[in-house]
Amino acid sequence: MLRISYKLKIGKSTYTWESQSSLLSLQVNLSLNIPVNNCYLVFGNPEDISVSMSDPVSIELGYGQNLSLVFSGMVSFINWGIDRIEIECYGKFQILTTARLNLLFEKSTAGDIVKNIAENRLNLQVAKVESGIKFPVYVLGDRQTAYHELQALADKCGFDFYADRQDAVIFAKYKPQTTHEFKYKENILACQLAQTTTNIVGVQVYGESPASQGQGEEAYTWLTKKDIKGVAGKQSGIVERLFESTARSEDIANKIATAILAAKTHKRSGILKAVGESKLKLGDAVKISELPVKSQNGTFKITGIKHILSQTKGWVTIINWEEI
Repeated sequence: MLRISYKLKIGKSTYTWESQSSLLSLQVNLSLNIPVNNCYLVFGNPEDISVSMSDPVSIELGYGQNLSLVFSGMVSFINWGIDRIEIECYGKFQILTTARLNLLFEKSTAGDIVKNIAENRLNLQVAKVESGIKFPVYVLGDRQTAYHELQALADKCGFDFYADRQDAVIFAKYKPQTTHEFKYKENILACQLAQTTTNIVGVQVYGESPASQGQGEEAYTWLTKKDIKGVAGKQSGIVERLFESTARSEDIANKIATAILAAKTHKRSGILKAVGESKLKLGDAVKISELPVKSQNGTFKITGIKHILSQTKGWVTIINWEEI
């Protein structure tokens, strides 16, 4: 059996399995549904640990000499005890949960807006930002945090918005590059599947129309009898109707309606508990096979990853997934 291994860098110090560090446990949490990547570390022998607030942190896990990065961030909380020290770390996306911005963009794509805020204003590293919808005018207000504003922008484009393992911005449509296979009786420890229903069969998005006919998206006033309306799905039955001020053309309204309907469409989801695996990434796919109930097998989108490592229970990885 391969030996579990790790490398933790905290500030200028490095702790490894080989160095017989006093690490008692660690937990890493990555998810499309939480704003900030985080991890929680517990060490014994506090006198042997060198750590300060805002120290950079990186965590690699694996077997033997084969390690992969699973977390990057910084120290955000330290709890010193007599016989242990607890350390909480967060990714740089934390700034998005506190920043509030009043900005107006003209003739900009969703990707242009994300890059401007992430790189130019908040000094975040960008890994992948796709263009998405082009808006004639787009306004961000300070009633909501920058994270909520950019997450809403991602929802309109049908994109995912999150920080990757290097703590860099991803703003893109789901296109898995890697599929990880997990088999029953091989590396699956437990598996749960949930099925829900939704009564929504269609979406209508109503936008704001320019007053001057013929100017289209270039107009800057909105007094007109002509409606901007985008639709997706069936229009008979239970239809969700939304007002969206950024939809200033029928094309934009249709794209937003399509993205919203896709997000609300019934999907199977579940949780997989597996033998520790460090190569998983948000944006990857997971293939589940050989489960006794054949309908539970399939290939799914990874929406969350949790690594739990302790001296008493070893290393397990918990994967949240949903139907593609």
